[in-house]
This record gives sequence, structure tokens and C-alpha cells, in this order.
Amino acid sequence: MANREYTVSVMKRLHEKPPEDAFRKFNDDNAGINCMLRYLEQVGRPVSAGEISGYMHVSTARVSVLLRKMSERNFIIRENSSKDARRLMISLSEQGKAEFTRRSEEMVDIFGRIIDKIGKERMEEFISISDDIKTIINEEMKKFIKD
Repeated sequence: MANREYTVSVMKRLHEKPPEDAFRKFNDDNAGINCMLRYLEQVGRPVSAGEISGYMHVSTARVSVLLRKMSERNFIIRENSSKDARRLMISLSEQGKAEFTRRSEEMVDIFGRIIDKIGKERMEEFISISDDIKTIINEEMKKFIKD
């Protein structure tokens, strides 16, 4: 079994390794907009702010802020619900669909370059190890919660 000193060392090294410069540029608004673009593209139908809030696990106030920003960029269409005129339904505009595609392709390009630099074999090993760690964490957390 790993001793405490080594375990703490690994935890510290992992904590120190996030690509902070990239994450600083990828702020909360961009992350929220990306998430909402992806969700609206996936569902492919008009949804309410409440549905978006539930999917994203954020407040409807936060969703409202993101919707305003997306509306300013013409990424979304807001329509009254046919069932309840008081309810606003949100869907992607053509510009929003194009932005989703552009951002998706950009991420594919970035990850492609990462794979090229690391190599397919090491990437597969990383994914396998990450899956193992996730499984073990889930098992350990279940034990922790039960105790």
C-alpha cells in the first residue's frame, strides 16, 4: 500500500499540474455558453430556462445571464411556449448552430494536437488509468458515505 507521504506527494503534484493559463482564458461564461450550446444542439428542440438550469445544475438566474449573452451574440431564438404564453422557450439559431460546430471542430483540432504530441499509446494508457481511478474513487466514496 502507498504510504501517506507518497500519497500526499502525488495529490500535490496532480493539484499543481492543471493547465491554468488555458483555464483562465476559458472563463465561466465561455464554459457556460459551451455547455448550453452543446445541450441545445443535443436536444434539438426548444427548451425552457428551467430545463437548461436542471441540465447544467446551476440556478435559473445564472442561466438567464448566459441566455442574455447568447442572445446578444445571436446564438439563440427565444419564443413563447405554444402551451403557456408566459413560458419562454429557447432554441439554437442558425448562427448558434454554426458557433457550436465551429467550437466543436476547434476542440477536435486541439485534442488532435495533444494526441499527436503525446502519442496514441500513451493517450490510451492515460484514459485506461483515468477510468480505473474513477472506478476506485466511486467505490471508496460509497464506503466513505456508508460509514
